[in-house]
Amino acid sequence: MKELKIIKTFILFVLGFLISCSGTSSEEKRQGNQDQDSMLAEVVNEQSDYPYYIRAKVDGQMREFNNPDMLYIMVGSIVPGIFEATIVGGALNEEDNGSPEGFNIAIKDEEEIRVGSYDFLEPFESTGYGLRGASLGYYTKSAGKTYVSDVDEEDPMFELTKLTQKEAKGRFSGRVYDMITKESVMISEGEFYLERIN
Repeated sequence: MKELKIIKTFILFVLGFLISCSGTSSEEKRQGNQDQDSMLAEVVNEQSDYPYYIRAKVDGQMREFNNPDMLYIMVGSIVPGIFEATIVGGALNEEDNGSPEGFNIAIKDEEEIRVGSYDFLEPFESTGYGLRGASLGYYTKSAGKTYVSDVDEEDPMFELTKLTQKEAKGRFSGRVYDMITKESVMISEGEFYLERIN
């Protein structure tokens, strides 16, 4: 599905380039622009029909993201004995393929990730390094800040309410901190419905 959207977007850009470079009449250019607008509207409609999202209030202001290119959950194990899930959701900056704002959530545990609560953030006892539990993150380019859960402060709240081979649902909240200045923001009423990409 993502490949189809990428191909459609690529075709849209190629068509726009070819139309702008050709020596056509005004009428042909007008028709080409209408065709290009139709294709762009189709891509926008596909995104608006995209059912997945991540949203939360950040210091009381609702932030929501549902761009298919910047929204997913991956679940698995890379290091033996450590299981993890990574959640990414943010805005997409088309100019540099970066993201000016979004959420990152990491869940790590000694058992397979499954439906349940991960309302803790503590050192791994078995490995002696790293943290197990949920770690919330929020970044914003406009303020030039990245905020993350702090193991020395209150634990975040994270609950995975659904996990299948295709998708995941859950809730999250907690205070996150700029690790340099210790400035913080409160994430509340967080929820997600995500496509699983592995």
